Amino acid sequence: MTILEWLSGVAWPLVFLTFLVLCILTVEVFSAVSRRFDPKDRTNDNIGRAALGFLSSAFIFVGAFTIITAWTENATLHAAAEHEVVVAETLLREIRLITPADSTVRLALWDYSEAVLRGETGTGGELAPSTEAEDAFVMVENAAIEVLEQPGIGTYRAEEVLDSLNDLKLAREERVGELSNKIALPLVLLLLVMAALNLAGIGLFPSGTSRGLKRTFGFVLAIAIAAMLTSVVLLESVQFIQPRLTLPVESLVSDLRGR
Repeated sequence: MTILEWLSGVAWPLVFLTFLVLCILTVEVFSAVSRRFDPKDRTNDNIGRAALGFLSSAFIFVGAFTIITAWTENATLHAAAEHEVVVAETLLREIRLITPADSTVRLALWDYSEAVLRGETGTGGELAPSTEAEDAFVMVENAAIEVLEQPGIGTYRAEEVLDSLNDLKLAREERVGELSNKIALPLVLLLLVMAALNLAGIGLFPSGTSRGLKRTFGFVLAIAIAAMLTSVVLLESVQFIQPRLTLPVESLVSDLRGR
């Protein structure tokens, strides 16, 4: 388990406070080092300003890119879940056109949806493929094939069912594949390094005539950096992903229950 995965299971206020403490501590440590410098020597101010300007721009770029990547991954996962539900409903309609009284496929889809809710939507605190859901999907396939093997089924309708069944299989593979999509660890590490460099730069930069003003700037910067890092963790957390991922599956279960 990576640090990001561990933090994603912690309440976000605690994550924010943890990052804030670490950020303030970094500023304070390097600020203490800067006290050894001659306060009258400001010959390196131009270098410091240029370095901090570059570091802050790089941090903002990396942070924005990381947040956008996390948001896009979540949106893709939610869209995949919604698409799978739509395809499942299409399969059920095709089956009802062939055998209106048959309930085997509906019950198999119900069991499959319940298995997905329990094991693949983060309800148990983890987003990962479920063996139970995979087995339940096989039962959906078997139930649909058994319906097609009944006498009197037209070729056209049988092909429509097979197409819908194949679409459902592809939709499941797409959604399950998105479960493992996480922000690359090197990108997160780069974001942390850029944050540390910015904080260190603020701490080392000469305080001029007001060390108190420098500490205030450092504290404000620490809050901003802690907020950005917390946003990344929150977007990758199961608590954030689970509600929207569960909603379309719950809607399908409710629909199947009412038929």
